[in-house]
Amino acid sequence: MNRVKKHRDIFIIIFLIFLLIFQSRNLWLSFDRKPESRNAVNDVSEILDEILMPQRIISNFGNRNHYISTNVLDFWKDYGNDISKILQEINTKNLEAISLKDYLNLQDKESIIFKFNSPLSGSIFVNFLGDDYGENNVNISVDSIYISKDGEIYLTGVGNYYKILDHKVEFSIDDMLADGEKSGIKAINFYEAYGIEKDIYIPVASYTSVQKVSYTSGLFNLDERSKSNLAERFLDTPIDYIREISVAGKNTYVYEGEYLSISENGFLEYSLESEFNVPERNLYKSLNRAVEFIAQKTGISSGIYLENTEQIEFNGSLGYRFFFNLKEGQTPMILTSRDHSFIEIDVFSDYVKNYREFYIRKADNPIYEEDEIYLESIHKILKKNKKIFSDTPVMDILKEIDNLSIVYLSFSSLEYDDLLLVYEMVYKGNKYYLSVDEGKIVMVR
Repeated sequence: MNRVKKHRDIFIIIFLIFLLIFQSRNLWLSFDRKPESRNAVNDVSEILDEILMPQRIISNFGNRNHYISTNVLDFWKDYGNDISKILQEINTKNLEAISLKDYLNLQDKESIIFKFNSPLSGSIFVNFLGDDYGENNVNISVDSIYISKDGEIYLTGVGNYYKILDHKVEFSIDDMLADGEKSGIKAINFYEAYGIEKDIYIPVASYTSVQKVSYTSGLFNLDERSKSNLAERFLDTPIDYIREISVAGKNTYVYEGEYLSISENGFLEYSLESEFNVPERNLYKSLNRAVEFIAQKTGISSGIYLENTEQIEFNGSLGYRFFFNLKEGQTPMILTSRDHSFIEIDVFSDYVKNYREFYIRKADNPIYEEDEIYLESIHKILKKNKKIFSDTPVMDILKEIDNLSIVYLSFSSLEYDDLLLVYEMVYKGNKYYLSVDEGKIVMVR
């Protein structure tokens, strides 16, 4: 009888272990959420490489002959470090400013351009993509890296254009050109299309294939065990030692000087109220800590990109606020219900002071479905919407556009909603989101 009872007890223990593992796996609600150790992340540098990767590659073959491709990952793994090493070696003496028109003329030659979702500061680019983490004397923002057929390098950022002197890349761009022509979307630039000197590429009207993807709020009706798992992971202590405060639609968990709030409206917020002293800013250490924290606490190791960085101060300590946004594949995602980034995190070297995430998840659908979507030309879309712009002539509108790109809109409701492919147009300080096929204005910010 004792032996039977012993076997039964062992079976119950094994069952409970499997149940705990299953419940823990259900905690990872969105993106590539890998269950990492509480105390270590396998390789922060690999996650940083993915987060700081360019969004797309432009393949230039000549006048009115360009292709936009999102097949970036393998090429960036092969060549990103080589580019970073060159940037580590240069200073302001190696930079020659050129005009916008000269830069646009370069696009008539065989070349490739790495395009980033958002401008990166030169120090972030150099310090995080190379093998050696050192300082350099180049204090510029980088949103594009142009590489010619013979290896010449040009940088663009926030309306500035530079040629790098005395340095060339040693790798061939032929494989990127071939892949761009094969898999990319045919495009022309503003200068070719309208005679307007702007570094903006626009698709030639055509069809493109996109995967059907749906997202929904990840915290609505979250069960208590999953909330406890989140609290244990963020506060790094068993739930029995954590105090819980529940108010309508919001659970707050407290352990010593750390707080975690989980709201049904989709917000996950963490704060550290303990004292710390960081008298000097350290960008490298702070960004590393930010990425490590995100990977450890949420399991997110991909599907986001660094959108912006701000210097901050708290009680005499100096640090950074990092803004991360979503991407589906390499295409940015915009949350229609929020006017802020997907993740905001305040870091002072080793200390994470605040963390806020709008917690959404992707539908778990193993079936790959594609949609064929027509990309209407932007001037025809603007012509359809002239009344929105007070009947301003289309050419006058085009001259005032500061940026134009293709993004996804996520409505992030309580039900699963498919992502919507739209043009994001920056015009006179506002962002207009227009459906790429019918040209309907979906949202203005």
